[in-house]
Amino acid sequence: MPSTKLKRWSPMACLPVAALTPSGLLEMDVKDGEVELMRRGDMDLRSDMADPMVPLSSDGSGAASTSGLKWIDRDDNLQVSLTTHRIVFFATSDTSDNQRNARFLHLSHLHQVTSVAGGMMSAFSAPRLTLHSYMGDLLLIFRESGAAKDRDDLLKFLQRAMERKAWETQQRLQEKNRASQAIASRKVGVDAIITKSNLRHKEAARLTEDAFKGDAETLLREAAQLVKVIQKYATTLEKGELGEGEDTTRLSDMMENMGMTSALSRQNYRGGTSSSGVADDYTTTLARQLADFLRPRLKACGGLMTLTDIYCIYNRARGTNLISPEDLLDAAGCMKSLRLGMSERTFPSGVKVVQSDNFDDTRMAIRLKELAEEQLTVRTSSSANGDEGLTAMQVSRTLHISALLAQEQLLASEKLGYLCRDETLETTRFFPNLFEDYLKQYSTTAKQ
Repeated sequence: MPSTKLKRWSPMACLPVAALTPSGLLEMDVKDGEVELMRRGDMDLRSDMADPMVPLSSDGSGAASTSGLKWIDRDDNLQVSLTTHRIVFFATSDTSDNQRNARFLHLSHLHQVTSVAGGMMSAFSAPRLTLHSYMGDLLLIFRESGAAKDRDDLLKFLQRAMERKAWETQQRLQEKNRASQAIASRKVGVDAIITKSNLRHKEAARLTEDAFKGDAETLLREAAQLVKVIQKYATTLEKGELGEGEDTTRLSDMMENMGMTSALSRQNYRGGTSSSGVADDYTTTLARQLADFLRPRLKACGGLMTLTDIYCIYNRARGTNLISPEDLLDAAGCMKSLRLGMSERTFPSGVKVVQSDNFDDTRMAIRLKELAEEQLTVRTSSSANGDEGLTAMQVSRTLHISALLAQEQLLASEKLGYLCRDETLETTRFFPNLFEDYLKQYSTTAKQ
């Protein structure tokens, strides 16, 4: 029976569209120094104005038509992310593709944020924040357990972000860089190189002195530049350009202890069960981060990677903010239901992998059969005796996958009927399955 649900527009439709990654995560403006501060789930967004708000077109270029649409003054069950630049609201569509929709309110458009605690008999009994913006007043309502604390935490982070105005930092940095480039442009040759180096050292020294001699707010205002200086020395450490002295060891220890990373952790995230009902919001967000991280790597690895390999390379990329094996298993387990283009798979041997949805076992089996036929052709032409057949190590070198995955793919191809195997004391070798060809030829001859 077709749905009779009325088409509507709500406060979410009146906010600019936020760009998302292929997995549905927020694309933050890294060049402008945008960093995620906190995230909460199970929240409502409500208009606190008597008149309907003006909806925006999908590309945000202008107002959209409201013909045939019904105004609803609220959006329920949202996930809210606060960054240094904006408040982002996430909603999941009701369609079968489970697609995410994200809209944002830039902090520069906020005039004031006030906290309101509802009374016991009030319709607005849930803790909430009132966002006074240029487009009107919006209510942010907290529904899950610990709502009052979440409201206070979000208010604290919001007020700090509005005071710091991190979105203006990039403009200040560009002005400083233009001044330095103007000085360096007057020099040529070796003199220009020395001048640029001296300017970098002076700026780093000034930054360190100014940032650490003031209060915490001064330090945080200079955080973007400090991170760049630290990253520069971290790169130097990785290249081994500082030698093995005591200063190098101290700097290395300091970098490990600081753990300056903006990756997701349970400490800065709390949310209830996701709207799809498959896992909590932390796990689903981790799954989306993992999918974005793995997508280019799966292409390079033939479409699948073991969870062991993923655990190592993903934690290495996160630095000190590591995830546990249980978190990885949970995230991989909900990838299929989130439709991220990949999913978890367990081979008969018990080996767990993350596999691209584009991966085709039959196509891989045909490829392995071709490799086995090539191996036989090479051995026959060279009149070699003994070492015929295709091994897991040969497949590993040819397809650039681990020997463990190569063995699993060979066994899967055998199960599909494309290969057969010969087990010896030395190793297991695989050959093209000629029995199927013989049966086809025999069947054709018998019919004639």
